[in-house]
Amino acid sequence: MPMRLTFIIVLLLVSFRLSFSQFELIDIGAKPISLGGAFTSLANNSNAVYYNPAGISQLPFREVSIFYSPAPFGLKELANGSVNYVEPTKYGAFGLSAKTYGFELYKEITATLTYANNYKSKIFYGANVNYYSLKIQNYGSASTFGIDIGVLAYITDFLRWGFSAYNLNRPSIGTQKDKLPQVYRTGISVQPRNDLNFVLDVEKDTRYTASVKAGVEYTLYNMIDLRAGIGTEPTRFSGGVGIYYSLFEIGYGFYNHQDLGLTHQGTITINFGGEKGRKIIRESLKNAFAKRKK
Repeated sequence: MPMRLTFIIVLLLVSFRLSFSQFELIDIGAKPISLGGAFTSLANNSNAVYYNPAGISQLPFREVSIFYSPAPFGLKELANGSVNYVEPTKYGAFGLSAKTYGFELYKEITATLTYANNYKSKIFYGANVNYYSLKIQNYGSASTFGIDIGVLAYITDFLRWGFSAYNLNRPSIGTQKDKLPQVYRTGISVQPRNDLNFVLDVEKDTRYTASVKAGVEYTLYNMIDLRAGIGTEPTRFSGGVGIYYSLFEIGYGFYNHQDLGLTHQGTITINFGGEKGRKIIRESLKNAFAKRKK
């Protein structure tokens, strides 16, 4: 690759991330992306590991998901993707995930081990241990570890609350000891009916102004989820759809960047509970309080 072109590509990568540091939080998964990134209190699929690790304890069945964005905004240098696996057991839920960002000159890889459990199916708690690996061509490689925590609570039969802390141990990476971002999230989700969710998040990176994110999800015939979202810092809008068949969900999401325009994302999910698993997840909030009343 010509040196001039290499330099331009690296500048594009850096300018897109602006003041971002390594291993910046980016939205992963068609569903969270469609909801504007407001997923802290909902966290009801395997992408919960990136938003609130406590959420995987809501999953009654094994789940695998694959997300890949080969060229966001038409730039393959910004390629990112993830693979997630969640295994519920009688001892709690275990998750194993991997995600990548970048291209051959600049590559970030994150491997995550997650554990979550719950108390009486109303209080959920979980944690991630992240292994970060960074490789920059001609500059070498570096690695470090980070710890995330999360809690999620069913407050009433229509209201959830969630909180998560990303890189709670304030890890640094490389010979320059660059600090990785430390981010706190909290949010609520309101579920007036089993087929309708409203979500609201506040996200605070310790370096920047807080951002607000909101979204809505509506289910049609237990087979199609329609989703939309908005956010601030930066201003964005998003939307998407989830289509279910047997054990499979095909998820599509789009969102805009205020400078680069619109981009599209996709996720394939296999939930081994199929239609039964989807029903349990959608009814879990109301059922948690119905059981208590009995």
